[in-house]
Amino acid sequence: MNIATISEMKAKAASLPDELGYSPLFVTQNGKESLVVQTHEAYQHQQERMAFMELLLQARKDIDEGNTVSVDDFLNDI
Repeated sequence: MNIATISEMKAKAASLPDELGYSPLFVTQNGKESLVVQTHEAYQHQQERMAFMELLLQARKDIDEGNTVSVDDFLNDI
């Protein structure tokens, strides 16, 4: 786990994108957790994964509630 103080983060800010890759940097201030820094690419990847998980959860809910159609009905509608 990457942990740095705010001062350390500021000192190496320019090189952080290359150093972090997909790993977040946990930033502390006065010894307490303050920020989590990650690359834009890692953030986008995380958002896509969360959106996919939300779709899966909604699909499971639809199945549990009986909100489904047969494959034949689906194919006829497209």
